[in-house]
Amino acid sequence: MVNTFVNMVKDFWKNWLTVVLFITGLSLITIAAFMFNQVLGMAVSGSFCVLVACILVKEGR
Repeated sequence: MVNTFVNMVKDFWKNWLTVVLFITGLSLITIAAFMFNQVLGMAVSGSFCVLVACILVKEGR
């Protein structure tokens, strides 16, 4: 039962990690556009998440 759960979690992360990172990155960039404080930090973090998602897609993960 534990092995089944572990395999299920691995499959989820294998298939949805790039989607989650991309959406997180876009939401951070969007939030940064409407905030006056910490704009640079959120924009950089969002761009980094989008970049990591694109790299994972290019690697075929």
